Amino acid sequence: MTIKLEKGKFTTIGPEDIWKLYSNLHGIFRGSGNTRTPKIVRADGPRRKDLDIRIDTSTGLEMVYPNRTKGLSFSDSVETLASKSIEGQVWMIPKHTKIPKGLVFNVKDYNHPLLNVSEIMSVLQLTALLTELAGTMVSCDVKIDRNGNIVEKYPGALSKVANS
Repeated sequence: MTIKLEKGKFTTIGPEDIWKLYSNLHGIFRGSGNTRTPKIVRADGPRRKDLDIRIDTSTGLEMVYPNRTKGLSFSDSVETLASKSIEGQVWMIPKHTKIPKGLVFNVKDYNHPLLNVSEIMSVLQLTALLTELAGTMVSCDVKIDRNGNIVEKYPGALSKVANS
């Protein structure tokens, strides 16, 4: 099965299909981490402005709602992150990694997938899923400085994750 993106429209891609879209990549990249963690989730949960989070008036819990136009930013390459000056250590979800059930990618532009929820869930549930996903991510031994320059931890580090 081939996944086709419609120009200018968001396409929601489930965890079982994401590697069909990105079959030619080493993985999906995220910047702004540090040497110890990809920083996709903080102790108090995900960054609120990236997701559709509302208070459930009956329970008082913060709930995350699926929203095709929002999500945690990822990229198709280190170079794309650098072009956007996304400063910090670069981490990657390696190709064929199983994405936890309950998460989806919303893709409008091939080079900028957004990670979001597939169903309404609490911030606590999402935090657990993001923590699980973070545990599968690997450091690329590459960082992006504040000027958008790619800095390798050692010569050849970028070539290990560069797409052909």
